[in-house]
Amino acid sequence: MDSVSIPTDGPTKASGAGKALVKGLALIDAVCAAGAPLRAPELVEASGLPRVTALRLLDVLIEERALQLTADGAYALGPRLAAWGQRYLEGLDVRAAAEDLMAGLAQATRETCCLGIREERSVLYVAKADSPQAVRPAAQIGTRNPLHCTGLGKAMLAHLGEDVLGEYCAHGLPGKTPNTITDANRLAEEMRITRERGYAIDDVENEDGVRCVAAPIRDHTGAVVAGVSVSAPAYRFALEDLPELGPRVQAAAAEVSSRIGYRQGGGDG
Repeated sequence: MDSVSIPTDGPTKASGAGKALVKGLALIDAVCAAGAPLRAPELVEASGLPRVTALRLLDVLIEERALQLTADGAYALGPRLAAWGQRYLEGLDVRAAAEDLMAGLAQATRETCCLGIREERSVLYVAKADSPQAVRPAAQIGTRNPLHCTGLGKAMLAHLGEDVLGEYCAHGLPGKTPNTITDANRLAEEMRITRERGYAIDDVENEDGVRCVAAPIRDHTGAVVAGVSVSAPAYRFALEDLPELGPRVQAAAAEVSSRIGYRQGGGDG
């Protein structure tokens, strides 16, 4: 079996009983990171704990149903974690997870930052951090725009699969500006480029005089569930600005994804 890398947020200051808790969590993390049940020797190696300590803690974790033994004697995640995980997921709010990052993006770029989710064939704007400048895009919370001509929409549509894209295109691709992509083959190519690049571009395709860059947000399953964007009047946002602004938006989307449970390599679409 491949070696298991245990995620960590850095050194802990725990002592006494706290140290035992941290060690127990390290064992749970090891099983979680493996994505499959592990035997005791593998857990000892992955956690870096002394064998006696690891076995003692494993007994406690089994008793508390945080871990469970499989039929062949390996350690798997237990039902207590399932209950905790479900409660955590029920409390997730992508808007709350993104709020400070959106404010930071708007402040750093001095442009408008939006958060959107997919609603059938449209992107629904659910949060916004306004540019401090008087001239800014018209998108408002609660409004909708087509997926194929918006940065947010394209950032999501690019990761929904060929079947979804084909069905979307079958209903037609109405133009909103002279720059809107209205040909299915061109849109499919644009989606391929978007996936490879990591962020989507609305090059004055949805609103006259407005350019936008957006990146996808993934949930704990790896599914794209939302997107974050920065948009501005085209005269303030040139295509030459994309190599700097695109990765910045992409980094913000990645951080929101991490906050709502996404782990890199955990099933990207």
